[in-house]
Amino acid sequence: MNRQVADSQALHSVPVHDLATAWNSYAMTATGVDPATELLAVPVLTTNNRVAWRPAIRVPATRTLVVVHTAAPHASFDEARQCLSSLLTAMATEGSITLRGRAAA
Repeated sequence: MNRQVADSQALHSVPVHDLATAWNSYAMTATGVDPATELLAVPVLTTNNRVAWRPAIRVPATRTLVVVHTAAPHASFDEARQCLSSLLTAMATEGSITLRGRAAA
């Protein structure tokens, strides 16, 4: 496991049903999405002591890490990150969040 999560001052753990609220609270600025926002994954141990991955959003400007709790952790970093990307894209399509540019007034 060679992927590391940079130091975060604020760690927030949110259930997937609160993802839109978390995105709007932590990744958005007054002018839109913080351009440095990263979609990533963090390692967790399963009940079988195996490494699995949870999707996460990191906002370097505020040193914030938001870990998203989906129904189950994912088998790989890439799967967790792709899950998060797909969820955010679906939410943007239906209008719950903004992924780029200015937030709706």
